[in-house]
Amino acid sequence: MTSSIVIVDDSRSIRGHIRRVLESAPETFKVVEHEDGLKVLHWLSKLTPKELPDLILLDRNMPHVTGDECIRILKADSHWKHIPVLFLTAQVSTENLVQGLVQLSADDYLPKPFAADELIAR
Repeated sequence: MTSSIVIVDDSRSIRGHIRRVLESAPETFKVVEHEDGLKVLHWLSKLTPKELPDLILLDRNMPHVTGDECIRILKADSHWKHIPVLFLTAQVSTENLVQGLVQLSADDYLPKPFAADELIAR
């Protein structure tokens, strides 16, 4: 069965890099890209429960709806709260790590830049 992964990042080059990493992995992934939190939330609202993604890779710093705002909405919604969210961010301080994992309930945290094998492993 193919896992579906959503990449949410305002940087087209970052989204493209992540897509290439996922497409080069031994596993097969269905990859969907969105450039901000508002667009991914709108897209998710149109999906049936069976169509929901298996993982969301979410940048924390984006315009319109930030990653922090987006994950708060995701984790508060009974239809979406089960979707694992991996934060991608250049903010690597301990304070930001704790906030992302504990306060915002992110499932994992990957600092930018990251190695391709580390992304696949997570």
